[in-house]
Amino acid sequence: MTLSGNLTRDPQRRIGSRTGEPFAVSAIAVNSRRFDRENNQWVVTGTTYFDLLCWGRTGANVLASLHKGDPVVVHGRFRLNEWTSENGSGVNATIDVDSIGPDLTFGTAPFTRGSASYGLERVEEYNPGEPEDTRPVEGRPDAPGHEDDDLGDLADPDGVLDDEAAEEVLARSA
Repeated sequence: MTLSGNLTRDPQRRIGSRTGEPFAVSAIAVNSRRFDRENNQWVVTGTTYFDLLCWGRTGANVLASLHKGDPVVVHGRFRLNEWTSENGSGVNATIDVDSIGPDLTFGTAPFTRGSASYGLERVEEYNPGEPEDTRPVEGRPDAPGHEDDDLGDLADPDGVLDDEAAEEVLARSA
């Protein structure tokens, strides 16, 4: 299932009761809309709320990246989670998140390759492999002679940026 909506709360770190592994939880509000021809505008006709469970590296990255109110796109597996407490019982619509990110329909976002740990420090670089055609394209930031070509000077020999260098790169792109 793929959803687009806004986070209703800051992601929180939790520990699995069976596994003892950390994960992140949050919630998303998804609005149903229709176009009102009489008033010539979109009207919200209802809102559905889903709990989001983010496991492993995805959860750590969510904790380090997303906040209440952020528009996001979420893809994952839908399930109904039944619960009972001394105050009653109920059912929550839950998404086991496979992927999540900012919804760029509503703004821009910087992206930093790598991942965070549950302590929110960077623990590894993400490198899915070099694309087949790595020739620079004129006008791209990595093309020879581009004014930001000196960004490579900030990286170590493996091409990895430390936190200070990453902040400088983000500041230049803002």
